[in-house]
Amino acid sequence: MVRIMIVEDMKKYTKETDKYVEDVLAERVPIDKERAKHTIVVTPEGFARLFSPEKVRLMLRIRKNKITNIYQLAKELGRKYEAVHRDITYLEGFNLIKIKTKDNKKIPYLDEKITLTSFA
Repeated sequence: MVRIMIVEDMKKYTKETDKYVEDVLAERVPIDKERAKHTIVVTPEGFARLFSPEKVRLMLRIRKNKITNIYQLAKELGRKYEAVHRDITYLEGFNLIKIKTKDNKKIPYLDEKITLTSFA
């Protein structure tokens, strides 16, 4: 599962996280297993870039259909191959999309749930 946390101030969040890490390393507090899960922390502006309408449509199409390759996905979405490939690479960097290769074709897929913890 990939968790998305939206924070208003990244500097403040980083400061709090650094303090937590120091406390864990000094054994003043135990590791919080929930906090240790894969979490993407973004500001509202970063969230809007990460989940633009085009990227959300792309992820929904990947989740819904059996995608045979990126070219087919671009064609189904009515977008240029380069733009879809760029979005997939971007989302892959956040571990939201994975790529498998079969018969020299790159096939995007989603295998994890995405949760918005800021609103949970």
